[in-house]
Parts: sequence; C-alpha cells; structure tokens
Amino acid sequence: MRLLPLGLALFSSMTLAAVELAVPARELRGSWIATVHCINWPSEPGLPVARQQEQLRRLIAAAHDQGLNCLIFQVRPAGDALYESPLEPWSPFLTGRMGVAPSPKWDPLAFAVTEAHRHGIELHAWFNPFRALAGDRHAPGGNHLRVTHPEWTVKYGRDWWMNPGVREVRERAVQVMLDVASRYDVDGIHLDDYFYPYPVPGRDGKPVPFDDAAQFAAYRGAGGGLELTAWRRMNIDEVVYSVHRGLRRIKPTLKFGISPFGLWRPNHPEGTGGGLDPYEDLAADSRKWLQQGWVDYLTPQLYWTIDRPKLGFATFYDWWLAQNPQGRHIWPGMNSSKVGDDRNAGEILRQISILRERGRVMTPGHFHWNFSALDKNLGKLGSLTRERAYNVHALPPASPWLSNVILPAPLVEKTDGGQRLRWGFGDTRWDSYGRWWVVQALLDGQWRTVEVSFRDRRELDWPAGATAVAVRAAGRAWELGPPAVLTR
Repeated sequence: MRLLPLGLALFSSMTLAAVELAVPARELRGSWIATVHCINWPSEPGLPVARQQEQLRRLIAAAHDQGLNCLIFQVRPAGDALYESPLEPWSPFLTGRMGVAPSPKWDPLAFAVTEAHRHGIELHAWFNPFRALAGDRHAPGGNHLRVTHPEWTVKYGRDWWMNPGVREVRERAVQVMLDVASRYDVDGIHLDDYFYPYPVPGRDGKPVPFDDAAQFAAYRGAGGGLELTAWRRMNIDEVVYSVHRGLRRIKPTLKFGISPFGLWRPNHPEGTGGGLDPYEDLAADSRKWLQQGWVDYLTPQLYWTIDRPKLGFATFYDWWLAQNPQGRHIWPGMNSSKVGDDRNAGEILRQISILRERGRVMTPGHFHWNFSALDKNLGKLGSLTRERAYNVHALPPASPWLSNVILPAPLVEKTDGGQRLRWGFGDTRWDSYGRWWVVQALLDGQWRTVEVSFRDRRELDWPAGATAVAVRAAGRAWELGPPAVLTR
C-alpha cells in the first residue's frame, strides 16, 4: 500500500540567506461535514447548545489533526438554515423543530468559520439548492417555503422539492447563497448534486415524472422553444451562472464550487457510464459549468473504485481533466464511507496517488465523503492517511484567476528572549490583502510547514528543535509572498 510521495509537481526550492528553503507543498485535502439527518453533526437534534458547540469544536480540531486544510460545512440541508438567516427558518436538525432558534441563541456557521480559521482550515458553506424537506420526520415551520408558498413545492419520492421551474424559487436559491457570502467570512460557496431530483421508480419500474408540467406549459405558451429537459437545464444553468456572477460582484476572491454526479453523461468517455444520465435526468450540465469558468473548482463525485470497468475512478478523472480549457481546479470526491464495504483503506490511498501522478496537469486535491470515515478511523483509514498521505503539511492550491497579488515579505522578530516569534507587514495597508500566514521551520536539516494561521494571529512559540524559521504571507487565493527568515 505504497503512496506516491508529494513530488516535483508540489515542491520547488530557493536559497535565501544561505539556507535552502523549500516552497510549501500544495494539495487540497478536504471533507464534507453533513448536517442533514445529523450525519456528521450534531449527533442528534435538540442537544444543549454547549454540547453542540463541544461536538463541532472537536470535529474541526480533529480535521486539523488529521491533516485536512478544507471543510465543506452543510448550512442549508432543505430550505432551512444552520445560521441566523433573514430568509429561511432555523434547521430542525439543529434544534429539533424547524423555525425554533437555539437557546441560548448562537450561530453555528459563524462558530465553524472562527474555529476552522483558528486551525488554519478553509471553511466552505454548503447549500442544497432545491430540496425543501428531507423526509417526513420534521414538519415545516417558520417562514419555510412549504409554509409561505406551498404551490412552489413538489412532493417527489419521500422528499419535498422546491420547483426549479418557478422563477422565484431560483431567485431564492441565489439570494440565500449571496446573503451568506456577504455576511460571513467563509472561504467558499458550495453546491451539491441535487438539482432536479434523482429519478424515483414507480410501480411499473419506470421513473416517476417530476411535476413541473404547469411551469413548462407556461414557458412554451410564452413562446419558449426548448424541449422539457433542455428547459430544465436552462433553469439550473441560470442559478449556477447567477451565483458565479453575484460572487464576482460582491466578493470577487471567494471560491465557488459544485460537486456534481461523477459522470457528465453516459458514454463520455466512450463505453462508460450506467443507467443514470445526469445531463438529462438531473438537468446538470456540469461540463458546461467547468468549461465556461462558472466554477472555481469542480468536485465530481467519483465514488467508484479504480478497477470498476465502466465507472472507474481514474477513467473519469482523466476525462474531466481533458474538459477543462479554463484551468479550473478539479478536486474529486472519494467515497471513503464505503471502506469496509466494497473497498479497503488502501483503495483510498491509491486514489490519492492517482491524483498526485497527474500533478503536472492539475495540482492535486480531493474531498472525503464524509468526515466520519476519517474521524472514526474506518478500516484504519484515518491512521493510514495521516501516516502515509498527509505526513507532509500541504497548502491549498492557488487560484490565480481570483487573486494574484504580489505580497511583500513580513517583518519578523524574536520576543521573550528568543522563545517566541512575532510578525506582520511593515506597511499595514497590506493587511487587507493577506489572509493567511504560513510558518516553516528547519528541523533536522529539512524545511517543514509547522503552522498555518489566519491573518489575525501573528505570534507563535519558536518551534522546538528548529534552527531557522520562515514566515510568508498568503493572499485570499493562496498566492504566496516571499519569506522572511530568522535563524537561531
């Protein structure tokens, strides 16, 4: 179970003050934290606030200790909110009853952002764009769309859906995401794969039609010429583009990512795919979003093993790499939760190696579905990734189309008789451009990244055993400035 090391695609070096200084490794290492049905957090609805906070704080600290640098935190599971929203009700997965605020009141998203940044981790807010109710355990309440505009919703299978054919529904989805982007210091906005719902078979074995006939008829009656599935794709494209455009307007350095189904359409590449056609069935033209540059990263859910004949992990990753003229990040999702079922931990390590082998084409990155697989050490996955895959600290890859500021080296000084370090920009006008600090230490003749801190943390104990320390500023898109180096 050998893992390809972080190689030339991730490392380079420079000489500064007679010390060979390695540029930090780059790799996105992330995971989803799901709140729908309390999959990852909280452990159950309606817990005391102190217990909820304790659990969330522990999860984020565990992600840091595991070696992750990005978390996708679900804040809108089903037309509800795990944050204080002026648009939608408090989530029942938090309080046990939709529309009921936590008492004492607190904001899980704001809390998660602060905790993640304290640990040097990116926090992306994850939205389900059109699911209205996930199952029937929790009744709608407050200002939920099922209460205020039930005519905009459709029962499909066991869930209720917000009908994407309704203009106001699409506008609501965009408004909710842009509201969070404008009010919270998140590092990204993330959409999952639920656009139009996955087909549910009826008693005859055929897919039950999704009931948007009235909206489609109104579109055709107004002169629209598209067929049904093309019209649906137009609706979803409108939402994706509107979020992309809105983020560029209000917070142009914020990342926007989507995790669609792992294949675009069957037979792409030739001979691959199964019965589902996401392009037709889900109205998800994910290749278009990538090729148009409407996303900053795409996370196709490549939940299959490497050796699966028609749905192989590597086969589809290579196909996606070839569909990327804008050079956006492609960081696939891996189904780590299947360890112990149809795969072992070695399969996940081999998938990470495959991504690293393509490092000259795409700076590698990946997301684990979901965090419990690592946190519970499923099949020793947490131990093995920590020891073999994440034994070298890595920074998220840069996104130069979002920001490419040339940052200066900070000023660094020793304090407390050389026991601590303190740093900052010599000109405080740079403070608004820097977002992270990256601290490297020369240990046993090798430079190692020992700390990534958010912009407001500017002090650190001198790393034990270090003969030199380097501090760099990183910008909003993880562009790195030159280092300032102090020797012992």
